[in-house]
Amino acid sequence: MSAQAATSVGPTAGASLTLFSCFAGMGAGLVELSIASSYLSGRGNLMWAGGVFAAWGLALLASSIASLQRGRLRFRKPTTIALLAAVLVHLGFLGAGMAQRVLDGGHLAALFLVLMALGSSAWLARRYRDDGGAPSGPPRTGALLGAAFAAAVVVAAITTPGLAASVAGAHAVPHGEHSLPGGHNH
Repeated sequence: MSAQAATSVGPTAGASLTLFSCFAGMGAGLVELSIASSYLSGRGNLMWAGGVFAAWGLALLASSIASLQRGRLRFRKPTTIALLAAVLVHLGFLGAGMAQRVLDGGHLAALFLVLMALGSSAWLARRYRDDGGAPSGPPRTGALLGAAFAAAVVVAAITTPGLAASVAGAHAVPHGEHSLPGGHNH
């Protein structure tokens, strides 16, 4: 078995993990923006954190969309460093909250999503170190569609409670209570 065969993955697995990493990055970006809104609406001494989380959320969204457009992860080294820093930041905020007997669902969801993006990105970087990240042949369409669906479900299952844990999520109208014109609910 050659060194390249031992470290490369097939085109379907590589494309699937790229999708998963990008979806996790987009989910994390959205949760980071909801965390930012919570800090910015608090008008307390942590308003500066809202700006930091907003910038980070927008950077995650932009990086993930650019990677999806290209078909492989972009800005891998700076993103990896930033994701590692985000893990530490979220752990710090979670630790401070737990010291006050509060578990912040937004920071917890963001931590999980950041770890998912970081882990899949690191796995791809390790697997593609010899061949430059260019697997031979196109990915299998059906398998890639299944992987995209599975990645979307997993990311949504973590992103949704993270968004609901924000100030905006706390003030959202429950879906069963939306009124249609004429006073009818859907």
